[in-house]
Amino acid sequence: MEIELKLQLPPSALAALRADPLLAPLRSTRQQLENIYFDTEQHALAQAGISLRLRSDGQHWRQTVKGRGSSQAGLHQREEIEFAVAGPALEWQPLAGTSFEPTLTALREPLRPQFRTRFERQLQLLCGATGAHVELAIDQGEILAGDRREPLCELELELLDGPVDDVFSLALLLVERHPLVLGHRSKAERGNRLAHGTPPSAPILKAAKPALQPGADAQAVARQAITQSLAQWQSNEAGFLNPPDHQPYDSESLHQVRIAVRRLRVACGPLARAAEWNTAELTPVRDGLRTLGQRLGAARDWDVFIEETWPPLVNALHDAALRQKLQEAAALLQKTAHLQASAALQGRETQRLLLQLGRRLAQPDATATLPTDALAVRLDKLAHPLRQALARLEHLSPARLHRLRIAAKQLRYLTEFIGQQYDPQATTLWLDWLKKAQAVLGARNDRMAAKIHLRALCTDLDRPAARQVHKQLLSALQKHALPELALPPLPAPYWRR
Repeated sequence: MEIELKLQLPPSALAALRADPLLAPLRSTRQQLENIYFDTEQHALAQAGISLRLRSDGQHWRQTVKGRGSSQAGLHQREEIEFAVAGPALEWQPLAGTSFEPTLTALREPLRPQFRTRFERQLQLLCGATGAHVELAIDQGEILAGDRREPLCELELELLDGPVDDVFSLALLLVERHPLVLGHRSKAERGNRLAHGTPPSAPILKAAKPALQPGADAQAVARQAITQSLAQWQSNEAGFLNPPDHQPYDSESLHQVRIAVRRLRVACGPLARAAEWNTAELTPVRDGLRTLGQRLGAARDWDVFIEETWPPLVNALHDAALRQKLQEAAALLQKTAHLQASAALQGRETQRLLLQLGRRLAQPDATATLPTDALAVRLDKLAHPLRQALARLEHLSPARLHRLRIAAKQLRYLTEFIGQQYDPQATTLWLDWLKKAQAVLGARNDRMAAKIHLRALCTDLDRPAARQVHKQLLSALQKHALPELALPPLPAPYWRR
């Protein structure tokens, strides 16, 4: 089993990394590696989650097969078989009796080289704080597929033996000193995308229904919620950070990353506290998620404003030059929010919190666990203000409505996390009610955000014109009716049945 943590870095940061006081005193070796990756023209191995590679260091050849495994907060774990071969030709006998044999035997004939990687590798051996042996590899080079090329610059920390916690400790230390970003895709995955001409981003992944065992305890629910929220984040992040060239901007990737971060806040907050799952260790994670959520929220608010609110408002202005000026100002403010969100996603604080989460998930849970019924008190606390406010929604301040919307959102995510443990009809009633509450209360939140954005857009106009234009745009905004501020009675608590 291969266990390694993968981090990306810009080539400009390599010299500082190599001079780091943790690495500089250590003996290092350097290799020039040439790798050939095989698959069928229909990408059958990639679809099966298998990579098949021949590697040359200039003197010897080795063949490697890797399975799909898992990738979580930068930590890759997968089955691996490696052995020496005579030359640049695949050999099959050493794979006899392995789990890879059935798939590879069926596909042996149509296998062809699909892409190559060529890079210099610097190797050093580290000893972790609790005795783990960790191999550090710095790779710089490129991935090649036909006439397509993609630069490669990454750091790998591979656990040779000992506790995996030492790998996270080393990564956290290096992340504090260097601009390292967790890598969620292997060289094989990147090469396959390059060879097939597909963008670096994966298809949009929405929140998955938790796959819980019957009678799962509260800690298992918390772990699964965090794991799936991380997967949603990782899958959608590249679509926002590295959108396809020459295609219109698609706001859905950012939207799904933001949802994943909000779900993580609930999973690491009320869910983990109620389950008594790593509550102290998750405190800095919760703080980091709150800061990140604010940056993503600001960018998402501009997307909603530009795509949904702004078009009918700008059309109400008859001055074409003014419309053009405001359109450009809106696009600039949206782009600025995107850049700030991108910087937050790739920043040191976010990499730290991801490593801290990965570290917690890599540790086994305590044997003493709580039943999911332990979550009932938290659910009661979230439902109470909603139940109390129903009869007087129209008299509540925007700030109070905003807090209710957050409570409804938390209750919805908690219900989605634990709903499988309860009567499906009862949980469906709750989810339907909560979705309606989010829509009704969310429309008012979008209206408040729109007013703030309109004020920002008019800031650069001449003062007399700014007041007039702002008033005109507000008038056009008010003409778009909001959904009625009314909700049906709350269903009976499914968690108390």
